[in-house]
Amino acid sequence: MAVPALFIILFILLVIGVPVGFAIGGATMMSMFFFSDMNMVINSQYCYSGIFSFTVMAIPFFMLAGTIMSTGGIAKRIVNFAAALIDFVDGAIGCVSLIACMFFGALSGSGMATASAIGSMMIPEMKKKGYDPAYAATIVCFGGIVGPIIPPSLSFVLYGASTNVSIPKLFLAGILPGILIGCIFVASNIIMCRRSGVDLRKNSAKSAESVPMKKAMKARLLNIGKATKDGFWALLSPVIILGGIYSGIFTPTEAACVSVVYSIIISLFVYKDMKLKDLYKTFLDTSVLNGITSFLLGYSTVFSTFMTFEKVPQGITEFLTGVSDSPYVVLLVINIILLVVGCFLDTVPAIIVMAPMLLPAVQTMGVDPIHFGVIMAVNLALGLCSPPYGCNLFVGAAVAKIKMESMFKYIVPYFIIGIIALLIITYVPQLSLAFI
Repeated sequence: MAVPALFIILFILLVIGVPVGFAIGGATMMSMFFFSDMNMVINSQYCYSGIFSFTVMAIPFFMLAGTIMSTGGIAKRIVNFAAALIDFVDGAIGCVSLIACMFFGALSGSGMATASAIGSMMIPEMKKKGYDPAYAATIVCFGGIVGPIIPPSLSFVLYGASTNVSIPKLFLAGILPGILIGCIFVASNIIMCRRSGVDLRKNSAKSAESVPMKKAMKARLLNIGKATKDGFWALLSPVIILGGIYSGIFTPTEAACVSVVYSIIISLFVYKDMKLKDLYKTFLDTSVLNGITSFLLGYSTVFSTFMTFEKVPQGITEFLTGVSDSPYVVLLVINIILLVVGCFLDTVPAIIVMAPMLLPAVQTMGVDPIHFGVIMAVNLALGLCSPPYGCNLFVGAAVAKIKMESMFKYIVPYFIIGIIALLIITYVPQLSLAFI
């Protein structure tokens, strides 16, 4: 009785507009009090234990690092570097936006931070090139979902903390799937620009004289070299962070702290695009965001614990194994479940709640827990661009100054493309496990 009551209450609270954190906490406490014999004291115990973790401390630090990078000139130099790499293709500026999102995602680990930082710079530029504002916003939103996949990733930190899976191995597992998704989105943008006739290379070169191939290549290499030199310190960040983790110099949590210190030094003293007053505002904004995340994380832990006590994971395992003996079918069912969950829940509570429940089921079928972590991360990253939750969509619409409804005609094809990428990642585990 307790579990059905829990989900009914949770559904009602979400429908009437109660914030997700309060809905999860309220539903758990009411179900525990009225339909269970459990001591209410465990609410505070597990809420505290959910956030009192050295591993979880990486989350606010990566958030802070991402915010500093977006305002401290690092994001701008990443955009310039991406432009130097791929400004010769059709739909170049859209491709630049997507590649910049991939690079910035590798620094911040946050989808929303990526969409906000890159979107604020690239959406106005895409509008100047003739892009539909709704399409420009959509590109940035879907580019932002690569952030939670390419390491360092907040999703992997959460998954590792809730399932005791190695976070450094999860980071390694996310490299190829993240690159795959980014490349698929870049190819899709090129095709769509060719079909619409927007931002074509021939249009920008109509009046230009033909340049010999050798000279053109030399000019391109010089441009890339200049952008690399200008953005050297920004591009060095993932090398320091990931290199330090994989070499054993520091843990993922310590790497997050290093990322903060590094981004402050580069922004204040090297690029000098940030002032001390900007740093104060950055700390303040991140503190507010972390307060919300910590509340979600704490009560998501209580929710997950309550489900465990009520033997829900065992029930899910029995259900999924009863559906089919094939891991391919079970993974397809899980993908559908996670895509639906991603439409309504933030990544934080979704991972904390769903990972401990679903992992035992897939492990019984021989699915590697690291590979499953990547599957979860990709699913819930797509949730960032799926209404009604779709927080990346709200960010993109706000930056582009448009109504979110105008983006739907572009969201659908990109979401389908994202699902195709998800299926490839799901059924080709070698992509995730290549570096393990």
